[in-house]
Amino acid sequence: MKALAPTAATARTIAFDVLLRVEAGGAYASRALDAALSKAGALPPRDAGLATALVYGTLRRALQLDAWLAPHSSRPIGQLDPAARVLLRMGAYQLLVMGTPPHAAVGETVELAKGAEHGRAAGFVNAVLRALLRAGPPPAPPPFAADPAGHIAVAEALPRWLAEEWVAWLGADEALALAAAMNGPAPLTVRTPRAAELLERARAAGLEARPCAGSPDGLTLGGGSVAELTRAAAGLPFQVQDEGAQAAVLLAAGHLRGRTARVLDACAAPGGKAFHLAELLGPGSEVVAVELHPRKAEALRQEARRRALPVTVICADASKPIPGLEPASFDAVLVDAPCAGLGTLRRHPELKQRRLAEDLPRLAALQLAILRAMARYAKPGAPVTYAICSLSRAEGPGVVEALLAEGWRRDAAPAEVARAMLDPAGDLLTLPHRHGADGFYAARLVRAVHPPRPRPA
Repeated sequence: MKALAPTAATARTIAFDVLLRVEAGGAYASRALDAALSKAGALPPRDAGLATALVYGTLRRALQLDAWLAPHSSRPIGQLDPAARVLLRMGAYQLLVMGTPPHAAVGETVELAKGAEHGRAAGFVNAVLRALLRAGPPPAPPPFAADPAGHIAVAEALPRWLAEEWVAWLGADEALALAAAMNGPAPLTVRTPRAAELLERARAAGLEARPCAGSPDGLTLGGGSVAELTRAAAGLPFQVQDEGAQAAVLLAAGHLRGRTARVLDACAAPGGKAFHLAELLGPGSEVVAVELHPRKAEALRQEARRRALPVTVICADASKPIPGLEPASFDAVLVDAPCAGLGTLRRHPELKQRRLAEDLPRLAALQLAILRAMARYAKPGAPVTYAICSLSRAEGPGVVEALLAEGWRRDAAPAEVARAMLDPAGDLLTLPHRHGADGFYAARLVRAVHPPRPRPA
């Protein structure tokens, strides 16, 4: 068997280790890959690119790969040892998606099995991949016209329940475009209070950069890395933040830009929205950031201190009253609620396998509890903005409809929010195939001053 080329072996070993951490250890791919690439040192760009393509491609197509592999495995793919499952997916992805020559895709995957202390799986992996190769092209998805959700689930490696949800909510064509976009890379987007200056410096350094259409504080890079932008910035501050997240902040407090105000940010870690709020508001303002988890709250506090931003951090449960916080004392409230993350599948493709349909009503109930608890801190008539990086009717529109039934009302989006990012109801809805941003849903609401009394039984 041909020996592994050093660069290919390094890239594939990194990808295998990261995928195993995701599969067996519950890690998030983005963090695990960043850590692995950092630990590997100064890898050639080609190596880092191959490792990245293998990790994200294998995760994005995992459901599809399992279906292709299943007829050739003597055991269900889900019951295999995690290492064998990862190796089979990697090999199948190279064979059927990347178009890697068979001798390399199969041979190097088997060598990985031998060299990663999983030698007992090498023969099995070899047999399954060679049977997959002999079988020829995989079967075509169901016809789109006859079974749109089935077609999308198979063609774009999406859970059937999620394909059905998007078809029912957005329509078949939009759902297909959305699912396909979720299998592509996410752009590098940053936020800075000095956007014009950073844009000029980035372009002077040869980086392809453009202003965000949905945020005057954002820039998107076409290629390039955070390290390259840091060098080009020469000290100008910036933070990586998706354009959809920036738009949610503008929906919540764009009308307060440059004004002295107090804004409450619930469920605030890791702090991107809280820091954006602090940069947006005028002198003498305060952002109060509420975070449940002590470690995240302390990290947020330290970062705010390092940036010298007026952010006060409170470690507390946002679904309950906050001790020491005065009701009706904030000019705006942002509830960046815990959610299923279905709008971030480009960045977190592992969520395709981790999320279940039954998660959605549970998360929606939590979101409602947080909104009801945090609304008491808004001044009369001040907006309470509900934002999630997810795309489902239960979490987004369903939560808003429940609040409207309780007497809340929608508040018009401020002029700072791009009209192209608003849905027919006036809520924020960003979609990667339309806007290039992650999938965000946000609604700007005003709470009911006197909630309706429950009807007698």
